[in-house]
Amino acid sequence: MTEAFLHYLWKNSMLKPDLQSTLGQTITIIRPGNLNEDAGPDFTESIIKIGEEIWAGNVEIHIRTSDWFKHGHDKDQAYQNIILHVVFENDMSLPAEAKFPTLELKSYIDNTLWNRYQSLLLSKDWIPCARNFHEVFPLTVHSMLENALYRRLERKVEDISKIVTINKNNLSEAFYIILARSYGLKANAQAFELLAKSLPLNLLARHKGNIFQIEALLFGQAGMLSQACDEYQDKLRNEYLFLKNKYGLVPIPNQLWRFLRLRPANFPTLRISQLADLLNKSSHLLSRLTECSSISDMEELLSCKASSYWDTHYRFGEISKLKPKITGKDFIHSIIINCVIPFMHIYGVYTGKTNYLKNIESLLSELPAENNKIIRGWEEIGYKAKDAFESQALIELKTQYCNLKLCLDCRIGHALLTQK
Repeated sequence: MTEAFLHYLWKNSMLKPDLQSTLGQTITIIRPGNLNEDAGPDFTESIIKIGEEIWAGNVEIHIRTSDWFKHGHDKDQAYQNIILHVVFENDMSLPAEAKFPTLELKSYIDNTLWNRYQSLLLSKDWIPCARNFHEVFPLTVHSMLENALYRRLERKVEDISKIVTINKNNLSEAFYIILARSYGLKANAQAFELLAKSLPLNLLARHKGNIFQIEALLFGQAGMLSQACDEYQDKLRNEYLFLKNKYGLVPIPNQLWRFLRLRPANFPTLRISQLADLLNKSSHLLSRLTECSSISDMEELLSCKASSYWDTHYRFGEISKLKPKITGKDFIHSIIINCVIPFMHIYGVYTGKTNYLKNIESLLSELPAENNKIIRGWEEIGYKAKDAFESQALIELKTQYCNLKLCLDCRIGHALLTQK
């Protein structure tokens, strides 16, 4: 037995009827209360009829009665005003000074629920409910996907908000940092973020119109110009050394960059040059993006190209077949999903515009579903995402619920546990 399962039963009023305390008092749960995510009793604002009296207050839940002492609640003032102690097994009697009754749940739990939950916990499948997922009503699945999407958006917004705060509510600077981080995708996200933090946007703005100087600053700060492999890198290096001394810059360690197991199109060298092009040609990029009403408008604003040197290179000094390095739609869509859309929510909060959330849903529904290992995994068990709204939700569901086996917090899991 687990406390999480007991919390689930209590929260959803899923106990057998005719409850009685260990002293034989009749217990009626009028309101189970609110699950407390912080320190203190497990449920607050509960309303319970004990005997002939109605009590309002807190409820504490344990596996065994003795856990009350094991967890030190007998010495903690936060637990002195509870109205009911709920346990799976009453393995001891509380002392006479305890003013609350104890409810033992062992005989009030439907064993079918516990057995189904155990099968989910012990499952070795790709997701715990892979074999029964198709049995869930589509509206329930859609409801859970909506919930997962908003949770994912909230987590991204919270992450971005920290950067906004660190930058003293300078939205443009914070957006530039998150944009750079998005250019690194997963492998080089941290390196790109550190690069942006080492090179403020207002400094780059002084060189707008001179793409060569912007590239020199970015590649130099990335630690990629310590030595020259060819003439172009040597020119960048000389330009950077001048600007480095002028502004007192300190580059980030070159060892942070990852090339291994990346498609050449995602090499950080190309992405840095493309970012340089975007920063050079764009003015008021954040406000212009938030005013877009369609994905095609965003695609146009975010489209950029690495400088001509990279037409025949993927890394410095290594010549390759001629191919202009233009940002593809999949990459731009990744930027929109992971950077622009979360920032639209923050921008709406800071500017007082409340229509952004609805616009976010519309934009995600307009974007095609992502193609990655997680989305392909969902396809294998019979669920194909139709757009980015669903693919983002499915990624959240897999990583934040299924992988952690939080089936009790999932509406799909709840449906499978309680199905007739």
